[in-house]
Amino acid sequence: MTYRSLTGVTLSLLLTLLLTLLLPAQSFALDESTPPADSTAASDATAGGTTAEAVPAPPGFVQFLPIMIIGIMFYFILLRPQQKEQQRRKETLQALKKHDKVVTSGGMVGTISDLSSDGRFVTLKVDDNTRIRFLRSSVHGVLEDKTEP
Repeated sequence: MTYRSLTGVTLSLLLTLLLTLLLPAQSFALDESTPPADSTAASDATAGGTTAEAVPAPPGFVQFLPIMIIGIMFYFILLRPQQKEQQRRKETLQALKKHDKVVTSGGMVGTISDLSSDGRFVTLKVDDNTRIRFLRSSVHGVLEDKTEP
């Protein structure tokens, strides 16, 4: 399994666990001692008794607590790592210099022979007599091995 699929599985398991723990279990079976909600007024009038006190509703923010927790998890599991990767890529592209051995997004491997004055283009030396001009953003990464095979 890849990192992405493990992240999805982990996220779904965590969401299921959180929802199970945070949401109260609702019982749909009616207790015989308590009448249905529609007949409370009628039973009070006929029996003359008192009804049980209503349970106070939780504060409003408690209803949104699971959504806030899911949002925080979403940020730390998906968005933050992606932002770090984008920052690392930006720093790598800014640090390109002559004689770096790089690979392009298309799989072309070459050595940087020239950088344009505006910084948008990179000229790669692929062979002794072959030079190809690429956009700087098409460089996928720098290869650590600087020797030819």
